[in-house]
Amino acid sequence: MFDFDFDPDEKMLTCTFKGRIDTIISSQLSAELESKYISHSENKDKESPLEFGIVFDLKEVNFISSSFIRLCVAAKKRVKDGRFSIRNSDPFIKKTLKIAGLDEILNVT
Repeated sequence: MFDFDFDPDEKMLTCTFKGRIDTIISSQLSAELESKYISHSENKDKESPLEFGIVFDLKEVNFISSSFIRLCVAAKKRVKDGRFSIRNSDPFIKKTLKIAGLDEILNVT
């Protein structure tokens, strides 16, 4: 369903997803992401931006729920400006995020 890879040289956490990201998967993912944020962060303060960037790779995803969109917005807020992106999104998912007005904010490609 999802896999994480942290590159310490690039200071980038890449999250690769597969299949459908529904509400149940999103809630599991939320807990996993929080764990990854803490384990790779030098500053444990939740209010401070993370020192690394986050990439969500949706190459093998064919459906996202609204709770996943909320998770994307929350992840974007955790990092400094320009350090969050969504890559390899399906055209339908890309269009969904565009209609929601989030394609530019979330740096969707």
